[in-house]
Amino acid sequence: MVISLVNNKGGVGKTTSAQNIGAALHRFAEARVLFIDLDGQASLTRCFGIQESQVGSNNAGTFIARDDVPIEAIVKKTPVGDLLPSSAELNNKEDYIKASPIFPFNLKLRLEKYKSQYDFVIIDCPPTLSAMTRIALVACDMYMVPLQAEFLSYEGLRNFLNYSKEIQLISPQTQLGGVFATRYNPRINKKLSNDLIEATKQQLGDKFFTSYIRDNISVSEAQASGTDIFNYAPESNGAKDYYQLTREILSSFKK
Repeated sequence: MVISLVNNKGGVGKTTSAQNIGAALHRFAEARVLFIDLDGQASLTRCFGIQESQVGSNNAGTFIARDDVPIEAIVKKTPVGDLLPSSAELNNKEDYIKASPIFPFNLKLRLEKYKSQYDFVIIDCPPTLSAMTRIALVACDMYMVPLQAEFLSYEGLRNFLNYSKEIQLISPQTQLGGVFATRYNPRINKKLSNDLIEATKQQLGDKFFTSYIRDNISVSEAQASGTDIFNYAPESNGAKDYYQLTREILSSFKK
């Protein structure tokens, strides 16, 4: 199962969710997980405690662009799975990948040889509708969208869902897995936030997850420490929320 975490707006918890959903799948479902960092800012890579100096040109872009480079030459081992890391050098590969005659199927075709080694592939995308986001959507079976409960994020979601419909024309297997709220607590957030969440529920039906991610300082602290929330603070609200969300995601596969 290939899952892309996508949103064309930054700061909504996309990278945080990619790390911790993948970590929950490994820790609680005993899944073999491959993480792919497709953002040139390398946020997911740093969240695992891996610095750009340790990556350089051995990044996910090299794996995608070169058929002669095996995945074993690129991946970094983490306690919760393998990681195809990113670095600023990834941005230099984007034009080359986009100019390829197989674009936007580059990543999909490269993963075919390796998918059997993993139960889940989790792709963290850049916060733009770039070539990297496009190849991630084409490569995935489903995409998940974190939504911050604010007006601009809500508007961005509507625009993104329209964009994803275009992707499905060339990649019919790509489906919306679900949308979930981040930095949200119905007991605390103001009326506008609650109204936006309710409007999204009405629009998406069962594609809007009932689980939500509350603000929790432990999540940021875990990232700064180069680890996931379950290892850093297993009793925290962040760990409880991501555990519950991952359970709901797994349950949605059975529907």
